[in-house]
Amino acid sequence: MRLFWLIGQGSGSRGGRAVIALAAIGLILVAGNVIVQRFAAVRLDLTAEQLYTLAPGTRRTLAKIEEPIALRYYYSSRLGEAVPAYGVYAQRVRGLLDQYVAAAHGKLRLEVYDPQPFTDAEDRAVAYRLQAVPLNDQGEPVYFGLAATNSTDDQQVIAFFNPERERFLEYDLTRLIHALALPKRTVVGLMSSLPLVVDPTAPLQGKPVEPLAIVKQLRQVDDVEPLSTDAEAIPAKIDALMLVHPQKLSDATLFAIDQFVLNGGKAIVFVDPYSEMQAALPSPHAEAAAAAPPASDLAPLFKAWGLTMLPGVVAGDRQDARRVAVPVEGRPPQTMDYVGWLNLPAANLDPDDPITANLHEITMATAGILEPAEGATTHFQPLIRTSLDAEKLPVDKVKDLPDVAALLAQFRPEQRQFVLAAHVTGDIKTAFPDGKPSPPPPSPHDVGPPPEPPKDSVPPVAALKQSVKPVNIVVVADTDMLDDRFWAQSRDFFGQRVVEPVSNNADFLANAIEVLAGGEDLIGLRSRGSAARPFEVVERIQRAADARYAAEQQNLQQKLKQAEAKLRSLTGGKGEGGSQPAATAEQAKEIDQFRADMLATRQQLRQVQAAERQDIRHLKVILEFFDIALMPIVVIAAAVVLAALRRRRVARG
Repeated sequence: MRLFWLIGQGSGSRGGRAVIALAAIGLILVAGNVIVQRFAAVRLDLTAEQLYTLAPGTRRTLAKIEEPIALRYYYSSRLGEAVPAYGVYAQRVRGLLDQYVAAAHGKLRLEVYDPQPFTDAEDRAVAYRLQAVPLNDQGEPVYFGLAATNSTDDQQVIAFFNPERERFLEYDLTRLIHALALPKRTVVGLMSSLPLVVDPTAPLQGKPVEPLAIVKQLRQVDDVEPLSTDAEAIPAKIDALMLVHPQKLSDATLFAIDQFVLNGGKAIVFVDPYSEMQAALPSPHAEAAAAAPPASDLAPLFKAWGLTMLPGVVAGDRQDARRVAVPVEGRPPQTMDYVGWLNLPAANLDPDDPITANLHEITMATAGILEPAEGATTHFQPLIRTSLDAEKLPVDKVKDLPDVAALLAQFRPEQRQFVLAAHVTGDIKTAFPDGKPSPPPPSPHDVGPPPEPPKDSVPPVAALKQSVKPVNIVVVADTDMLDDRFWAQSRDFFGQRVVEPVSNNADFLANAIEVLAGGEDLIGLRSRGSAARPFEVVERIQRAADARYAAEQQNLQQKLKQAEAKLRSLTGGKGEGGSQPAATAEQAKEIDQFRADMLATRQQLRQVQAAERQDIRHLKVILEFFDIALMPIVVIAAAVVLAALRRRRVARG
């Protein structure tokens, strides 16, 4: 306070007061930095996508940490030196990790290592199974990953921070911490009208009876609990309900599913207007398949959830049609596009949802079409779509033995994309406003007391009328994507069945279960932007220059190649500088002429290439002016104006 009193009194010379003022400002800046670093990690995030601001879901996850978690960040500085793009990304990863540590209030500990070859740090990176990437021809390994452990020695790793997944960096980090903070295997309740747990076609193929490959893969990371299709309660231990091909479910079962979702339960539902899997079931299922059409819907619940599946139609897509061998009478099978079976590439998948991000292809067969219901209170986010070259096909045209050639010849695209899978979120009301439906009257053939509910079921409470929190449901209008024959190839390897995926169907299911079971904290973490900002103006200038000069440059390069080839032929293949046999005067003259033409052509080529870069150089000059010179000019001009105004006030006073 004494310092500020001296300034206010104006004691001493004018220069002394200026020195004291500067010292006071410096003291304030130092004190402010100390306070900020001591009590909070405050930073101003001016990026368009808020890259350096933690999402609410991340902060909720960090608040749930009860035991300390150690984060060990391995980054080889040689990688950033050799490939600067990795250096930029590494800075973002480190900055985000610092934000996590600051927001965790001591529950996260960050250790940073630069694993040089043949060091203890490299040995630990190898022990954590981080991915070593060869940097050069000598095979020098570099690392860019994260290993995390909790107090009970559970371990999670990101083997390598792939820049292609930068938009999901926060999701990956939060998922890793969530798995260590809440180390429990997800319990998936599987309710299916199809035999997914036991493959009924296995005995016919001489294979052991075992679950479908997609269920086996799901069991590697989750606990799969089969549920009866006539269950009247969903067990409390179920983290995510997987409902496949629901057919003729009783009102009591529909009510149980309704209450499970309203109470915050997560669900992934597979319905189908025509299930190829059910239609192909062998005896003794053939009679049941003939009696009931191989279709399923969940219309009563879908209406409450704010969506619908169009009845009696499947999605046909000529652009993404699958190539199949069609038998032709008296001739070898002919290969053609079957518009009812689809190979859907990454362009048809939502790149901003963690469920479908980084998936390359999904295969479906006679899939249905989903649409948001009118007046829905939920958000309908498409996950998988057809291309624009799509059409609605009646189910009758694809069942049994479809005429593939006729479907292709008669195809009339509607120039719109149809939704085949969607992520539904938001608040909903019950599909049973009158409460739990009354049980059906007992049959005269029933003997004995009614069955008791499962011991671990949710205790009876008053029926919920609306969701206690926003619901999270994934709906897929196809069951055949779960069938092995549509997404994988299996072979025998020394007595063991080896499954080789040909598409990402199993990854889609695993991602959906992981995101849903992770709760709102993970579901809310959609993709973010990239820290690497492309020079869009420069790229546009470069493309325009390429378009202007490409033809001329190509002609000159071709002319140069021809001149060089002719010169080699005249000099006996020795080139310009090699030894050559004595040439006649006429040959020497011709050689000199070709060399002159080559020099002229090379000069013209350099001029064309320089012209390509001219606009970019102009832009560089402008940017350098704004970045370097403009601000000092503005400051100097402001100082001159203020000085003039001050002199004027002094003169008037």
